[in-house]
Amino acid sequence: MGDFSVPTKISSDSLPPSPSNFIRPNKRPLSSMTPIIFLKDEQLAGVLGGSGGMYIIPAVAQVFINYFILGMDPEDAVQSPRVYHKLIPNVVYYENWTVIDGDHIEHADNRKKFLEERGHKLEPKVGGAICQFIIQTLKKPNENRKLSYDHQS
Repeated sequence: MGDFSVPTKISSDSLPPSPSNFIRPNKRPLSSMTPIIFLKDEQLAGVLGGSGGMYIIPAVAQVFINYFILGMDPEDAVQSPRVYHKLIPNVVYYENWTVIDGDHIEHADNRKKFLEERGHKLEPKVGGAICQFIIQTLKKPNENRKLSYDHQS
């Protein structure tokens, strides 16, 4: 029920109530889950999605960019630190947290300095969105194709 809006309550993400997300009978809350399904040569190549409220879309977009544009391997693409900007307040949040396996996720100081030099106010954020990314090894296009030759003389 926490995903719905209530007319008199500001959400935990500091969003004003949204009439399109008010509680009504037979209504499901709106979501920005942003699933992406990748196909190549009519085969399932991978899927990407996330959970984490307002942070889902930027997290999924950053994992997509990490893998498909920057060429990171899938695990690094997911575990690379992310930034979030909601526009209001005008603050860039960067991930700064230790995950369950003990790894610490945070942007390097030179990346934070790069953003600050461009006038961004930065704040560390414990957590963010959690992304799931699955890549499948594809079969070669003719791998399942049987060749038959009819030898007639």
